[in-house]
Amino acid sequence: MIVFMLSGLTGTGFGESEFNKNKVFIHKPSLSHPVATLVLCPGQNGSSEEAINNKAWTQFAEQEHLALVGYHFESPDSLLEAGKGYFVAERGSGKALLQGIEKADLANEPLFLYGFSGGAHFAMSFAAWAPEKIAGFCAYSFAWSSPPPQTLRCPALIVCGEADGKRYASTLQYFQEGRRQRNPWTWISLGGQEHAPSSELDAFVREYLACLTRKNRHPVIVDNITKQIVKQGDSDIRYSVLPSESLLASWRQLHHP
Repeated sequence: MIVFMLSGLTGTGFGESEFNKNKVFIHKPSLSHPVATLVLCPGQNGSSEEAINNKAWTQFAEQEHLALVGYHFESPDSLLEAGKGYFVAERGSGKALLQGIEKADLANEPLFLYGFSGGAHFAMSFAAWAPEKIAGFCAYSFAWSSPPPQTLRCPALIVCGEADGKRYASTLQYFQEGRRQRNPWTWISLGGQEHAPSSELDAFVREYLACLTRKNRHPVIVDNITKQIVKQGDSDIRYSVLPSESLLASWRQLHHP
């Protein structure tokens, strides 16, 4: 694993009190240059160093020829709750992440992002800030959001647990806003799930991202209520778009309307 300690950032818009830690971690596949980079985004003020060394993720990355990237950014909770700090990519954290990726000679590869909670906030923000770099993202459970920009057209997996309180409505609303823009997004409601990571979801995310790396995909539209394939409803908020029919069985098992 390569670790980049980023410091002394200039022109980012961050003051010292807004951006306290700035580490970026890189894990490259051993046998080939990666075809894409997957950023694992940790929860609020957390570090994804452990996640990118997790066997399930490193094996997946080797299999799919992906680089794994993690970070440890910190901002005061009061700033994050006010819509500032590293959650907001345009305030400097996006540039910090890209600096680490560029140092690892990965600047020209497409990006995937997967984040839970605070990581979901950063994943959404980064995708909105640099949509031209994003091949897809997964955002799991967040308390607030801004509507996705019209320039953000990539596939996305939007997820929340049924028992996750106010985050459920916020997360579902973000998915619906994306579908109104005709984005090829997928919704998952995790039955009985509270605000916590999910190994079952992690496994599905790996399936989902593996599909996105394939060149010849055949997306299908599915009804979020009946869980059946439909022929119509491309922009209807009731429907999800799966990037491949091969995901249908796993999606049906995980999703509880």
